[in-house]
Amino acid sequence: MCRMMGVVSRGPVYYDLFEEFADLSTKGMCPVGAPDERGHKDGWGLLCFQNGILKIQMKDVGAAADASKYYGTAWKIAKLNIERTAGQNLIVLGHLRRASDPKTVGQRWSHPFVEDKDGVTWAFQHNGSLNKESQDEDVIDSQILFHLVLAGLEGRDHAAVAKATKVARQRAIDEYGGFTGLNFMMTDGTALHTYRDFQTNGAYYTLYQDHFGEMVITTSEPILAMKADPMPRGVLHTVTPDLEVQKTEVA
Repeated sequence: MCRMMGVVSRGPVYYDLFEEFADLSTKGMCPVGAPDERGHKDGWGLLCFQNGILKIQMKDVGAAADASKYYGTAWKIAKLNIERTAGQNLIVLGHLRRASDPKTVGQRWSHPFVEDKDGVTWAFQHNGSLNKESQDEDVIDSQILFHLVLAGLEGRDHAAVAKATKVARQRAIDEYGGFTGLNFMMTDGTALHTYRDFQTNGAYYTLYQDHFGEMVITTSEPILAMKADPMPRGVLHTVTPDLEVQKTEVA
């Protein structure tokens, strides 16, 4: 259970954006019916690709709003392409974690996760949980979902990710008894793939997307005066380097 942010930008990614996102660790919506209001303070992560190359990655436990390491990493990202050099492309992922199980609070379980497949580096972050717990104590359900998507991946374009998402979704139902939320963001550094899906608590498992001219932002909750129209359930959205948005119905 988390709050997520994904940005594709042809200019810089402003520091203000990271500040507003960090506020969601303490002020963001908690799951309906949650036993406490602790927010999303169990971990955080920031990651940035520049022109398809993973340049910056940092994650830790605790609340982003209280972490100097978070703001230091945000500042490093904000300084990239501040001159708006032509042809530059930045993709940023941000994650604020609320652990489903307190036993899985640890840096290694903070998102985003990074894996290589066929020589391509993929980064992935997730909001939700599988209904059946993992039998491997070293792996959480978000990592399982990441591996399910990677296993079905036969390319890196929108169509390939849509197909892999459909397969992973069905496997999550068949092998893990379904899910609360299947919201995820995934990138190979050239395009950002975002997907919203849920079987319960749809008011919490939200994603919003808005186009700001030189960048497209996708977040769990609107920030920076984003449009407050949630993305539809079951549709994969891919933001290309040219800031076009491709869509395919998955479920």
